[in-house]
Amino acid sequence: MFPKKHKTNTKHKYFMKLAYNQASRALGNTGENPAVGCVIVKNNELISLAHTNFNGRPHAERIALSNKKINFKGSLLYSTLEPCSHYGKTSPCTDIIKKQNIKTVYFSKFDPDRRSFKKAKKKLNKYNIKTFENVHKYAGDSFYKDFDIRKRTNNIFISSKLATSKDLFISDKYNKWITNIYSRGRVHLLRANHDSILTTSKTILKDDPMLNCRIDGLQKYSPKRFVIDKNLTIPMTSKIIRTANKISTYVFYNLIDNNKLKKLSQVKVKTIRIDLKNKHLDFNKIILFLRNKGFYRVFVEAGIKFNNFLLDNYYINDFYHFYSDQLFGNRGFHNAKFFFNKMNKIKRSKREIEINLFQDKLLKYSLK
Repeated sequence: MFPKKHKTNTKHKYFMKLAYNQASRALGNTGENPAVGCVIVKNNELISLAHTNFNGRPHAERIALSNKKINFKGSLLYSTLEPCSHYGKTSPCTDIIKKQNIKTVYFSKFDPDRRSFKKAKKKLNKYNIKTFENVHKYAGDSFYKDFDIRKRTNNIFISSKLATSKDLFISDKYNKWITNIYSRGRVHLLRANHDSILTTSKTILKDDPMLNCRIDGLQKYSPKRFVIDKNLTIPMTSKIIRTANKISTYVFYNLIDNNKLKKLSQVKVKTIRIDLKNKHLDFNKIILFLRNKGFYRVFVEAGIKFNNFLLDNYYINDFYHFYSDQLFGNRGFHNAKFFFNKMNKIKRSKREIEINLFQDKLLKYSLK
């Protein structure tokens, strides 16, 4: 039960935060639909909660209102996004809200989808259901940044990350790991919040990563894996190839090597030939392939060179800097100081979040 001494706006923000906690559980796993969280409150008590189901259906509001043992009459509904009001593969969420006699609907952000934009409020008010928008709006603008970009520009959303020492080296002579287990755990969570991981053959050759999510309970949300490998140099013994029968794995290439292509096909690796542009795979065509296949949240795990290419060409939307407390000094390789200086000078770059991970730090940059 929410304490009565709290101010009303604080109460609404509190329940909306709970709704965002629900939405975050579905982030990156709802296909073409946005991840939405919904909580329902009656007499200051939480009586139901839900998030958008895997692959985008059913919607959060429909799931939260589907419990036949609960009397929802007179309840307050909190949704992170404006409820849908159009007919698609299912009937509108506004209809079930009316059917269950919800008293008031609070939502954080209007749905940028033109089919629903600002229509739920009008429809619900027609049903004599009160509506209040922009509850905890800042969270909505940040959480739905990818969905806004997709609806506004039809582009995919690209996040990337680098881990560095305190003096901004990305590797050293001795240690495989720069950051601690808490930073690495956060990377696994980021993987689960994206529908695809993009890497390069150079990263595979150097680090031989698995590129899956290994957090208990989230393994099934490991994203599809994509490798940029112009000349098909990826080893058949690499972890990403040996696990392709368990996690969908794709290789973008240009050089035709029928023997290697056959071997990759035999272990269930999908290969996509991409034309060259300036002696490299045409990245715009890679993006087009991802978008056409329904991959909207891409997480890049690669080295400084590829990240620099993405930054220079305005492909990065969010960037995560895992910042260790270790000093590498003379034993360090590949200093990334130039990269972060460049990013900090970009007008559209804004540091959004700083999280302490024991001795490490996570800095999140938004590049609009």
